[in-house]
Amino acid sequence: MKIRLIVAILIALLTIPAQAQRRKSQRIKISPEEQKRLEKIERMKAATEKVMIIDSIVVDKNHFINHYNLSPETGSIKDGDDFFHVPQNDGFFVYLNEIGNKCYFSKAETDSTSNLYYTEAANMEWSEPSPLAGINDEQQFKRVNYPYMMGDGSTFYFAATGDEEGLGGYDIYMTTYDEEENRFLRPVNIGMPFNSEANDYLYIIDEYANLGWFATDRNQPEGKVCIYVFVPSPTRKTYSTDEYEPEEITAFANISSISDTWFDEEIYSLAIQRLEEVRKQKPQQQIENIRFVINDDITYTQLSDFKLPENVLRYQQLTTLRKRQVTINESLNKNREAYAIASKAARKELTNEILAYEQEILMLHQETHNLEKAIRNAENTFLTKNK
Repeated sequence: MKIRLIVAILIALLTIPAQAQRRKSQRIKISPEEQKRLEKIERMKAATEKVMIIDSIVVDKNHFINHYNLSPETGSIKDGDDFFHVPQNDGFFVYLNEIGNKCYFSKAETDSTSNLYYTEAANMEWSEPSPLAGINDEQQFKRVNYPYMMGDGSTFYFAATGDEEGLGGYDIYMTTYDEEENRFLRPVNIGMPFNSEANDYLYIIDEYANLGWFATDRNQPEGKVCIYVFVPSPTRKTYSTDEYEPEEITAFANISSISDTWFDEEIYSLAIQRLEEVRKQKPQQQIENIRFVINDDITYTQLSDFKLPENVLRYQQLTTLRKRQVTINESLNKNREAYAIASKAARKELTNEILAYEQEILMLHQETHNLEKAIRNAENTFLTKNK
């Protein structure tokens, strides 16, 4: 009897580890979809771009674009509600080029999705907005927002949700414009560390300051976002597995510490200097207080005074042209001063620059005159019809 009892106890003890192992296996079993997602994350981690992130700042999400200190030549990012003067609180954004005559923006569709559109100003009139061909033809993004066009007029960045290649929330994508096909090529997810399982968006390369910017809400409380500033590289490089351990690459992918990315002291120091220079500029702000004479009896003092939405866009374009006039005049005066003390050889080159600046000033003067006239005539016509 005792022998049987001992045997029973031994069998029970031997089966307990096996049962526990089975329960453990059942607990860690994951779905095919989850397995695919995890494999995608590991694949992206392995291809993490080697990039130097020189600074970060946590700000309120509602006003985060005011902390993008971009060079004027880069263009500007604007809140869609303010730019179109149609308050909807939809969180869509606009990219306006330096001159103010090309506009890329996000717009809601009737099926609760959103897409990117483009409009161009010609003869003081904005063209009918048209969707960006190729952006959402194959990948079926759900929401597309945060557009930015590089100075080459071809390289285009945006953020979108819903793509099967995305990591979660908004991911940043890049595409290029094919002039022959008159459409954008298939967008590509730019990967880590720019993208994460959180929302990542508004990727901008300021070519004039040689600085890059993007925003993310990873590891941030509700209503806050972190803006990272990095040094863009002409070629994409990844972290070598011969040089870095897997856990180190994971830390780079997650941006665990920006100081760990400072792999070159000289590059870092120069980038910090450039960042300090652009931060001396005023943050991007929407135009609110203005002074624009409509007629002898009416002068507008704020954007909301305009009766026609298209005149809001025209006035913003007018402001951009006026700023450009100031910049060109400053450059012209510097060249004229330099000409007075320059050598004979240098004067020849300065003469060409001075003539080019003078020609541009004449063109800008005519453009601003025509734009002012178009705004004034359109407003007076509207006011007369609606007396």
